[in-house]
Amino acid sequence: MSNHLHLNRRHILGGATAGAAALALAACSRTDQGGAGNGNSLLKQAQDGGKLRIAYADEAPYAYTGDDDSVTGQSVAVQLYLLDKLGIKEDQIEWKLTDWEALISGLGANHDMVIAGMYVTPDRCEAVAFANPDYVMPDALMVPAGNPGGYTDFNAMAETDGVVGVMNGTSEQEIADQIFAAEQINVQANLDSLVLELKAGRCDAIGLTSANLKLKAEGDAEVEVTDGFWLIDPESGEEIIGAGAAVFQPKDADFRDAVNGELETLLADTAKWEELVAPYQFTVEENHPEGLTAEDLCPDTYQ
Repeated sequence: MSNHLHLNRRHILGGATAGAAALALAACSRTDQGGAGNGNSLLKQAQDGGKLRIAYADEAPYAYTGDDDSVTGQSVAVQLYLLDKLGIKEDQIEWKLTDWEALISGLGANHDMVIAGMYVTPDRCEAVAFANPDYVMPDALMVPAGNPGGYTDFNAMAETDGVVGVMNGTSEQEIADQIFAAEQINVQANLDSLVLELKAGRCDAIGLTSANLKLKAEGDAEVEVTDGFWLIDPESGEEIIGAGAAVFQPKDADFRDAVNGELETLLADTAKWEELVAPYQFTVEENHPEGLTAEDLCPDTYQ
C-alpha cells in the first residue's frame, strides 16, 4: 500500500452537520484548559477508578452491539486493550450508543471519548484530539464467485462496461459518480440491498471497505471479495487513505498521548495486534497502520 495521504470522506452526507457541531465544540474546548496540567484530569480520574463514558455508533466491524448485547468490534478490542494497559478496566466504562452525527458534538456533554473507528480527517482534527490510527482500511470489490468479470479495483472496472453497486452517501458513490458512466452505477441504501442486486445480476460488483465486504461474504458461497485497494481521488490522482482512531476533547490531550504511547508498543507487536483484530477480518497485510500518525493526516489542524 502507498504512503500517500489524502482525506477520506467516510460518512460524507453527515459531514456538513457534524462539521458545524465540531467547530462549535472546538471553540468551547480550547477555552477549557483541563488535561495534563490539571491534577483532576480525565485520565487521572479514570486511572483512580472513575467512570469513563465512551460513545460508539453501532457500526460493524469497528464498534457495535453484539448478539449478547456487549459492545464489540475491532476498535473496541484494540482500545480496551490500551485502556487496560493504562490501568483502566472494562467495568469502569459506561457505553453510550450514539448517532454518528453526535459523536463529535457530544464530546464532553454526553461522553468523554469516542471509540467508533472514526477516520482521521483535517476538518475533524480542527475540533478534536485524535489518537494515532489503530488501523487503515482499503476498499475492495464483492463479486460473484469466481469473479467472472475479472474486476480488481474501481478504476480498472470503470474502463469496462461493468455496473458497480455502491451505498448511498459513501465515498465509493462519490468516486463512482466521477469515473463511471451514470448507467454503470447502481445505488442502494445498504449492503444487504446491494448483495441482492449483485445476485440478481443487476450489478457486477459492489464497492465498499474491505472489512465490511469480508464480514458480509462469510459463509456465502455465491460471492467472493477481491484484494484490497485504495480509492483514487479523480482530481489529484492521489490514493485516499482511510485510517481510524480514538477521539478525545482537545483538553484531554494528555489522555490521548498516553493512549498513543501504549498504541505504539502494541503496533510494534504485530502478532498481538493481529490477535486482537483478526476476529473482525483485519489483517497485518491490509490493515496495520505501520507508523501512520494523526499528525501525518492533519498536518495543519492536528492538536
